[in-house]
Amino acid sequence: MEKVVVIGLGMIGYELVKKFLELDDYKVYIITRSDKEFFNDVEKYFVDIVDENKIKETIKKINPDFVINTAAMTNVDLCETERDLAYKINALGAKYIGEACKEIGCYLCHISTDYVFGGEKGDYVEEDEINPINYYGYTKAEGERLLNELDYDLMSIVRISVPYCISPVKVNFFMWVLEKLKNNETINAVIDQWNTPTYVNELVEGVFKIYEKDVKELLHFGGGEKVSRYEFALKVAEVFGFDESLIKPVKSSELGWKAKRPRDTSLNSGKVKKLLEIKLKSVDDCLNEIKSSLEG
Repeated sequence: MEKVVVIGLGMIGYELVKKFLELDDYKVYIITRSDKEFFNDVEKYFVDIVDENKIKETIKKINPDFVINTAAMTNVDLCETERDLAYKINALGAKYIGEACKEIGCYLCHISTDYVFGGEKGDYVEEDEINPINYYGYTKAEGERLLNELDYDLMSIVRISVPYCISPVKVNFFMWVLEKLKNNETINAVIDQWNTPTYVNELVEGVFKIYEKDVKELLHFGGGEKVSRYEFALKVAEVFGFDESLIKPVKSSELGWKAKRPRDTSLNSGKVKKLLEIKLKSVDDCLNEIKSSLEG
């Protein structure tokens, strides 16, 4: 039986634990900062990844075959003001985890972001030069750089974009839109920011295949379609049968964000589709799948 460690119990970490618990060939361990009372029958270690000695010690103690690092500080505006903490979590934390994995020779999958790009052109491939325009993107880019400097072969870095699903752990953009529409409240959604939203259920299947197929690459795992936040919100209204007129188009400059947002960070996921032999579904298909699961 192989040992898998999921670090971070946010939206993606939660779904990954769920996935690996369904498989007979894996024993699952969780490393998380605080107990959210999920998965009480799974062995948990409460460790903050900024604590270098403790995180390395814990990984070595478990001695896993596979580590997936989903832990990150993802609040873009907060990263702008809490810079020291953001760097420790997103850059140094990733490095400590990578160093521990290298020491024991276990496979690491590290989750990164489309925000490492400046957003001038969109449809980014893995070879494109990174140039983050906010501090969150900078810290995630630093995390990638520090991991690459380890020169460790048993590793994949997976960049994702606006992850969404129905999550008991964290409200994401999709859940926020759905809740607002249910309550008949108006929504301001930006028309000048594009990305390729990552459906978390597809990502989780993808991470499993990355390990299964022994893929050791930098990968872009966006969704099957490029949309603006406004277009995405309209699709939610359409699929779930809510009033589309509640969704108001706004420009990002109207929202008073602290951090700059890149204009178009859509990811080209051609490489991941080819390597993992998967087809990424359209936003409509993913939303319909979520709707069916809620009704079922």
